[in-house]
Amino acid sequence: MSKTALKKVLAGMSAQQLTELITDLYEARSEAKEYLDFYINPDIDKKMAKTKSLIAKEAGRTSRGRARPRTTRIRRFIKDIESLNPGAEHVAEAMTYTVEQFCLTGSVNWVKDTTQHSVGRLVADTVRQADRGGMLSIFLPRLEKAIADMDTRNAHSRDFRRLLSESLDEAVASL
Repeated sequence: MSKTALKKVLAGMSAQQLTELITDLYEARSEAKEYLDFYINPDIDKKMAKTKSLIAKEAGRTSRGRARPRTTRIRRFIKDIESLNPGAEHVAEAMTYTVEQFCLTGSVNWVKDTTQHSVGRLVADTVRQADRGGMLSIFLPRLEKAIADMDTRNAHSRDFRRLLSESLDEAVASL
């Protein structure tokens, strides 16, 4: 169903039918419940704390002594924040925090090549998001510091740091 078709159906409903539909949706889907709870009580600090906790947990996820973070899951956490429309600052904060967590993980553990490239794309996306919000001067130093502070005693972390540094440089140059 398209958005236009949905609007037509909703326009033809009475206030009581709309109320019933929204409460049914609230009970049926956790995403709808989360969205409506935020709509009624927009506590972005609480939501950001929860999101950061989930990101840190996922970024530090290991299996058999190796880092096994799922970047698709982390991107979904960021997308959840973005869908609440809290403002570009909060989305950029979640993205920057994610890069910082991956830099910590990459300093300690070997991270798969595919995950490294995903984080490289996330660095570029973070730079673009911060630039769109006019906050590049706030978030760029944090990204640079996180990458520069990576432990490079191991070859795997040196390669990861180089990839992130190149991704950052390319993203900034493309602005």
